[in-house]
Amino acid sequence: MSAVDMATMTLVKLKEYTSTTFVKATRGIIRSEFMRRSRKAFLVCLMIGVAAHAAGFLFYRSTAIRARDAFYQRGAAATRNLANECRPFVLEKDVLMLNVALRSAEKADGLVYAAIVDHQNQVLTRTGPEELTRTLLPLYDQAATGSLDGTGFTDLITPGAQPLTLFSRPVTYSNIGIGKVMLVFSAEPLQQALSGLRATYLTVTTAVTLLLVGVLLGLDRRQKKKSLDLIQRLGTLDTIGPYHLISKAAAGGMAELYLADYVREDGFRRRVAVKRILPHFAAHEDFAHMFIREARLAALLQHPNIVQVIDYGKISDVSFIAMEYIDGKNLGEIISGMRAGVPIEPAVFIFSEICKGLEHSHTKADDQTGASLNIVHRDISPQNILVSYQGEVKISDFGISKARSEPSLTQAGVLKGKLMYLAPEQLTGEDVDHRLDIYALGLVFYEVLTGQAAYRFDNEIEAFRSIPSVRVEPLKIRNPRVPDELDRIVMKCLDKNVATRYQSAGDVYADLAAFKRAHQIAFDAADLAAVMKQHFRSAARG
Repeated sequence: MSAVDMATMTLVKLKEYTSTTFVKATRGIIRSEFMRRSRKAFLVCLMIGVAAHAAGFLFYRSTAIRARDAFYQRGAAATRNLANECRPFVLEKDVLMLNVALRSAEKADGLVYAAIVDHQNQVLTRTGPEELTRTLLPLYDQAATGSLDGTGFTDLITPGAQPLTLFSRPVTYSNIGIGKVMLVFSAEPLQQALSGLRATYLTVTTAVTLLLVGVLLGLDRRQKKKSLDLIQRLGTLDTIGPYHLISKAAAGGMAELYLADYVREDGFRRRVAVKRILPHFAAHEDFAHMFIREARLAALLQHPNIVQVIDYGKISDVSFIAMEYIDGKNLGEIISGMRAGVPIEPAVFIFSEICKGLEHSHTKADDQTGASLNIVHRDISPQNILVSYQGEVKISDFGISKARSEPSLTQAGVLKGKLMYLAPEQLTGEDVDHRLDIYALGLVFYEVLTGQAAYRFDNEIEAFRSIPSVRVEPLKIRNPRVPDELDRIVMKCLDKNVATRYQSAGDVYADLAAFKRAHQIAFDAADLAAVMKQHFRSAARG
């Protein structure tokens, strides 16, 4: 391999080392607990490491180029000087003076061979081993692989020998070639210099990497201790600012819900529901951002059929959302309590109220621009629909909802929502919009009226295969008491074709209103309150 090729390959290898090292180092930890805990510190150290490696690489590259250029410039200068000095002696073929000139050129560092030939490539004089003369003879008439100020050079690799570079320059008289001078220099000093430089680069960058890893591990250890202290503190925490936690009402995958009292300094007290992030997620920025995003999104929706956010934020490292307290049951509990399904009149009222809440979220406009925010809940399910003992119906939990004004926190290929209530388009990779909420609404409506889920799956794989293609059994087959028009409304919500499904929750509400008028249904919130107290009297009293 020539000296030029060697230098080039060294640069390429170092560049590959620089890039692949960081790729391999980060791939294994990018989704780890360590990354969740110390993302900022990792990114800062990564940036410093990349900058250090880039600076070291650029320094190595510039130094290597300067060393290579200096090598060729020295060889070209020595060849040019010899050609100028021996011109008259080549013309006269004065071997004695040519030898004198050649002896002067031998003083150049690294010279291992020198020769002067005439215009017929006959050697007039030389210095160096005879075997090198035989090696160079075939090169006398060949063009050089490179040139510098009229001096050509060719890198030579002889088996089992040191790397050499041949410099040649024509000797002219009145622009007529009368001979040629050739000097061969050892490229080994250049190779050693580059090897030493490469070793220095690797040593320094490795030291910087190890230093940064040490710093990162130290910071992570400190953060881990802080997280453990926070988890321990949250385990015994009974207040969050003015919110006094009374009892845990529920726990989810990311947060837990508490019954709490808001107590002001002047003695004012109000019963609220407080959702706080789970202790082991409290120190993770990703979860904290998702949690606050839910609060910010839900706070935009001020509607009587949506659970209202009273306050949210972070107090003493605890992220929380304070919401209005709904004294009642969720639809899942109501379905379980009634078993055979909810009677038609309360079911229609409940879903009319849900439609109003969904229509508000789907059509909510930006207060400043007037553009629709297109907020999609994406998790309409019995557990997220609350019915109070006073007959109120409210949609809760906008934790995985999506709005045009908010960045998506869903990774590609990851489904959000409960599997049993996903729309077909969510499983087929199609573009989704607010109409997936209408499909989920139909599934919940179906379950409320029959006491049974619309789909029956043995496992998740079966669900993924069935939801997009298997037709839901008509509502009237499971509950013959359901009027034909109500059956049509529910089944239109469950149309797998998005284009022929209800296009808005407002349309569903309009058809439900028409159904109530046609059947002279005057069921209202007071009637729903009576039903709730009738079926859940003990809970209502508690």
